[in-house]
Amino acid sequence: MEVLRADTPSDILSRQEEKKAKEVQRQALNLVKLLQAKSEGLVTEYLKNQGAPFSNPGFTYPLTQIEGLPVLDVQALPTSPWKSLVHSLLAYTSLTSWFAAIIRWQKSLNSTAPDFINTLEASYQSANVLSASLLSLLQEPIPAPPSIPEIKEVFTQKITGYGVCQCFCDWLLQTRRDMEVLVAETPV
Repeated sequence: MEVLRADTPSDILSRQEEKKAKEVQRQALNLVKLLQAKSEGLVTEYLKNQGAPFSNPGFTYPLTQIEGLPVLDVQALPTSPWKSLVHSLLAYTSLTSWFAAIIRWQKSLNSTAPDFINTLEASYQSANVLSASLLSLLQEPIPAPPSIPEIKEVFTQKITGYGVCQCFCDWLLQTRRDMEVLVAETPV
């Protein structure tokens, strides 16, 4: 004889909470996908607007040489996507401060390129939105943004801007990977 078991209110509540958590994860993943698509040409557009040697084909610069930049090192990330997302949150918090500085610099350096400035401002907003989304998902305390070093040399400002744009795109890709793992493995 089979014994039927009725769900207790706590079982029902637990399943509802799991479904809600899964939906929050899906929404965060969709946000990351959207922001990644919107940022697809960010580095190319940035380099194009800086002139030579930045606009030369194949331009690259070692990002690790830029002081204070949250350069993605996949090998150093924790294997847990939850823990990796904490690193993403810290990176976006830092990148938000960096984007604010770059926008100031580029308004002076590229005042005749309002569409480009709008692209940078959109990236700044994207980093803010993503930080808020990750804060909500991870339920972490709000990290304090790091102080940005004072940079007065135009060439260094341009290099730093390139690094920030590249780091932002790299972190978007990593965040998407982590969110895809979470959405795929979290049971409902």
